[in-house]
Amino acid sequence: MEYFSRSLVLILLYFVFWHFASLFALTPLVSAFYPAAGVILFFIYRYGAAYIPAAALAILLGSLPIDTFWYWEATQISMSLRQLAIYSLCGLFLRRVSNFNLPILRLRDVGILLLSTLIATLISAAIALFLLRHFANLPTAVMQETFLSFWIGDLAGVLMFMAAASLFVDFYDEKKSYDDDVFDNGFARPILLLCLLVFVTSVFFVLTGLEDDVSRFGYLILLPVAWAAGFYGMRFALLAAISVNFSAVGTYILMELSSYPALELQTLFTVTLAMAMLLGASLEERKLALFDAAHDPLTQMLNRRAFFQQAKELLERCKRQQRDLALLMIDLDHFKRINDTFGHHAGDQVLMKVAECCRKVCRQTDIQGRLGGEEFVLLLDDATPEQAMIVAERLRLSIEEVMIPMSREHITTSIGLSHLMMPEDDIEHLLKEADRALYEAKSKGRNNCQSSLPHLIPAFS
Repeated sequence: MEYFSRSLVLILLYFVFWHFASLFALTPLVSAFYPAAGVILFFIYRYGAAYIPAAALAILLGSLPIDTFWYWEATQISMSLRQLAIYSLCGLFLRRVSNFNLPILRLRDVGILLLSTLIATLISAAIALFLLRHFANLPTAVMQETFLSFWIGDLAGVLMFMAAASLFVDFYDEKKSYDDDVFDNGFARPILLLCLLVFVTSVFFVLTGLEDDVSRFGYLILLPVAWAAGFYGMRFALLAAISVNFSAVGTYILMELSSYPALELQTLFTVTLAMAMLLGASLEERKLALFDAAHDPLTQMLNRRAFFQQAKELLERCKRQQRDLALLMIDLDHFKRINDTFGHHAGDQVLMKVAECCRKVCRQTDIQGRLGGEEFVLLLDDATPEQAMIVAERLRLSIEEVMIPMSREHITTSIGLSHLMMPEDDIEHLLKEADRALYEAKSKGRNNCQSSLPHLIPAFS
């Protein structure tokens, strides 16, 4: 059932994009850009050679009712076979390249995509030129222009569809693919920015078109795309590139800007998409490098240096705004025995599960870190001593449900709490007080929570 549903989606997408490309036809067999080729490449890359028959069916049905395949001549048949073979092979190549993945978030992935599609479309255009000359008696005088239009049009179309597929990878992968995305805080602001980009691009093309200066100044539309990529990352950069290019194409058609050759428009489309991918990937890699520098690679919690840096900032804010602040120091009971008995892999699994338990009890304004080994620390913003004790007990009970891999044993933890009491208190003082409370928890048999404030008792005891 899954195969048939995906095949149906492939056929429908190809049909839509074939007819979309026909709106921008330069000749009966050449379009300004051809995203239908990207549909074939993407499905073969994503789901394998089993979808080549579906791609062949999509090519047969895609041109209906304008061009009925039962009346095809040798030109249409050979051109369709060329398209199926070239883009299926390119999709299979990308599938075999183990270090290429969607979404396109790394410069390496962008390089692989650009190089493979550049070569595939170049070969496709060369074969198409040979077929057109052989079957359609293409005049020699227009061969070079036809070749370039075919090549750049296919390249622009493939990049456009791969960019769109990368944009919406969250939906068919059913997982969050873009961290720290511009859309995480709502859609109003990014949509407004996109509308502004489209408006500015359209006005720019209208004004320069009236003065016949589009050919000289058209590449200025790269600037807003570069801005989007540099400040907001890959997803917004791709959206900006696609939106800006379509507004430019729409203005080109409506204003009949004959002074701007179609080949330059195709090249502008391709360069804009490629630049958005390269700059967006550069920003994503920089964000990833900053994340890796500040986080523990195993648990994805803040490392010791980053925790102290953020903790000091939160402490100062709490002092200025006279808010409560609580610190929880968590230490797993007998963790060394887990490593010695079940191996370090089992110990790593336990640490990752404990980190997940910590994340579940924390709010967005709280800070979580791993100080080293089996020692974790939480900084609870605007939490009274009583509230912090409730969180600590909830965390202790949650960790108590974690089972050691390859055994039926559960782990336990001891937790020490401290609280911001005096204006001169610093993070080192809070850690010292929490460590003293943690020592008391261990001396009382472990698997319990103790506070540096003597009047507090565990909420669930």
